[in-house]
Amino acid sequence: MKCTGCGQPLEAGSKRGRPARYHNAACRQRARRARVATRHGDVLAAVAAVEAAAAEVRHAVLTDGNADQITHQLTRATAEVARLVTPAPAAEAAEPLAPAVTKPVTEAKPRTSRSPRSTRSAPLDLDTVRLERSSDSTRTGWRVLAGATDAPVVVGFLEPVLSVTGRRSSRWEAQTASMARVHGGPWRNQMDALARLVDDYQRAASRPRRHTIT
Repeated sequence: MKCTGCGQPLEAGSKRGRPARYHNAACRQRARRARVATRHGDVLAAVAAVEAAAAEVRHAVLTDGNADQITHQLTRATAEVARLVTPAPAAEAAEPLAPAVTKPVTEAKPRTSRSPRSTRSAPLDLDTVRLERSSDSTRTGWRVLAGATDAPVVVGFLEPVLSVTGRRSSRWEAQTASMARVHGGPWRNQMDALARLVDDYQRAASRPRRHTIT
């Protein structure tokens, strides 16, 4: 049986009762973050875009570069986060009831179907895929970016797997931009984890859209 948090095998215990699912509190917390990420994937992806834009602005300021265009990108990304986390407005007060209609209704107004908004990402340009150390103090690994430098796409994250004692091992795990673990990990080295992360992104981007009939 493997640990739900880090994916490493659990030692068979001699105690009776419910078997352990985690190595320690850190693994339990990591598994909880993964569960939360699956429920709030859109918000976390938007936050990752803000972090990427903020890092570009910081770099432009420190190098005396032109931060105007990058600042606009940060503004748009921040507005998207605000849109996602702002609660929907309360329903308007109900209008007064109209008098009862005695005339029979002979025609029904047809329903207008709305086409669902597509959130599918475009496939990556593999020549632009690059690694950047995470600026988040809570993450010890690398961010995987792609696309233009002024508006990068956050593909996901690579993190070294920690042993039960907290030491860094040679194996790596990959997470999407929405903090969901890529199936099949951890992998034996960083490049294997990177290849699986990019492949997972490309498969999702190339998957045919589903058309809803209403």
